[in-house]
Amino acid sequence: MAIYVSAARRARRTVVIAVLAALVAFAIGWAFGRQQVPSIDDRVASVQDRAGDLATNIERLDIEYEQVVVGGDAEASGTDSVEAGVIAPLDDLRTELQSVMDDAPWLGTTQRSAMLDALAEMRSEALDGVPLDTFVATAATAADLVRATFAVPA
Repeated sequence: MAIYVSAARRARRTVVIAVLAALVAFAIGWAFGRQQVPSIDDRVASVQDRAGDLATNIERLDIEYEQVVVGGDAEASGTDSVEAGVIAPLDDLRTELQSVMDDAPWLGTTQRSAMLDALAEMRSEALDGVPLDTFVATAATAADLVRATFAVPA
């Protein structure tokens, strides 16, 4: 013997089952999605870590510049050594800085240009062959600016 179920009742059951399935799928997707997406604090900390490493690498260029300055014969070692030992790494640091700044949307154009200008000043000083103390001071200022701009914890 067959039990009669009206079309309206079948439609309600179908709608209820579909809504419950959608809610369960949403809850599962939300739970997995929350685990996969880094929090804002994690993203900021990642940018700050990269900026801290970048500032340290800026400060390390004084060692390379010192080797060029102390290296002796300017014609034999000056231009090539400055280019290979200071300018090329400085250009790489500029590229890395731009990448870090792209990951930090809270930075304004003034802050971005100040950091890029600091690296450009270092580059210019290295090419001009300024005294070591001047280059070291400029490098320290640039590194401090990067740390201050990104609020790198000490």
